[in-house]
Amino acid sequence: MKEDKDKKYGVIGTTIFHVAVLLLLIFFGLSSIPQEEEGILVNFGDTVLGQGEVEPKESQAPPVEQVKTPPPPKVENVPEPKVTEPEPEEKVETQDFDEAPVVKTAEQKKKEQEEKDRLEKERQQREEEERIEREKEIERQKELDRQRQIEAEKEAQRQKELAEQRAREEAERKKKEEQDRQAAEARKRVTGAFSGKGTGESSSEGDTGGSGNQGYVTGDPNSKNRSGSGLGNSGSGANVRGRSLVGSLPKPQHNTNERGIVMIKIRVDRTGKVISAEFQLKGSTIQDRELIASAKSAALRAKFNPDKNASAYVEGTIRYIFELE
Repeated sequence: MKEDKDKKYGVIGTTIFHVAVLLLLIFFGLSSIPQEEEGILVNFGDTVLGQGEVEPKESQAPPVEQVKTPPPPKVENVPEPKVTEPEPEEKVETQDFDEAPVVKTAEQKKKEQEEKDRLEKERQQREEEERIEREKEIERQKELDRQRQIEAEKEAQRQKELAEQRAREEAERKKKEEQDRQAAEARKRVTGAFSGKGTGESSSEGDTGGSGNQGYVTGDPNSKNRSGSGLGNSGSGANVRGRSLVGSLPKPQHNTNERGIVMIKIRVDRTGKVISAEFQLKGSTIQDRELIASAKSAALRAKFNPDKNASAYVEGTIRYIFELE
């Protein structure tokens, strides 16, 4: 408090002193300086007429009267005014007015900083969203590529299976043609045998007695077997493209009195194992459930040569011929 009062008194006293000195200089010390005459300097002479460039010796310039500048007026010593100490005034609170600009500036800076932070946060958020969108687009493209690859593999597998199916159908067609040819030849031989046009002069053949040609209509006239189905001793067999049977073909166990052929469609894997067996109507002459189940059970026990370079599985058939005992 005391220091504030001393500052105020010092400012007031200094102001009064300077004002007093300025007034004294204005009224007593400052005066105008006389101005000398100004013009063009001309040659000295005693007449207005004359001729020549050399100044005559007789002509002498009169002495120039020097103008004396009057001395400045003396400044009397003026006594220094006595500074009276003003009475103490009440303190005026100016804190709010002094600090107002500072508070406003700090608040403005704070708002500017908040605005910068907000813009920076929005920029980072946009960049993060763009990065996530790019990653999603890459994943979508990868998924599309995977789908295309899967579709291409499926199409290749379908083409392969279709080619295999055509090959099987062609093989079956040729096989059927061969069977039809053999059957036609057999019928022809049987017809010749019954008409007396066999391989010999006799009209009867057999070992059971009586007359007639003992055997089976689809048999071989040169075979010496008089009993059976006409297809060999066992009559059964397996047909799997590119694979051969290992060991003997398992025989089905049954207790029925049915007679005929049961065709079983099988699938063989790379190791030679039969992984499935289903009844096939084509080529079958009987549909007895017990015989079909017995044939399927026997087909599942069959073994074929392994082939690690083969397809995952290959299809084929097993033919079982059931005879009356």
